[in-house]
Amino acid sequence: MDIQEEVLEVKREILDLILKHLKENKIEEEKARQLARDFLSILPIKDQVDLLSKLKNLGQKYPEAEKVYLDELQKASDEKRDHALSQMSEFIKQGNIEQAIATAKVLTENTQEV
Repeated sequence: MDIQEEVLEVKREILDLILKHLKENKIEEEKARQLARDFLSILPIKDQVDLLSKLKNLGQKYPEAEKVYLDELQKASDEKRDHALSQMSEFIKQGNIEQAIATAKVLTENTQEV
């Protein structure tokens, strides 16, 4: 999924979250408006790293939005893992076991940082 599609999906998630919390009286109307304004103020988004960074900041300010950040973080982690596993598989098919192991080490190190 390209970044613009991802941003559109996040917009929908934020809107759904705001509507749900308003209906359930979990957020005051003014806070919901401010969350929407703050989200719109972080646009445009350059890339996945930019999206995650801005969502993390938004989630720190609005606990209601933290779930959106965590969902996006999980998606990004899953994509990196899947890409690394695919690379490892190709290296193994080519008989390049050392490169497959190196890729696994990088994946493991990156996973520990998150």
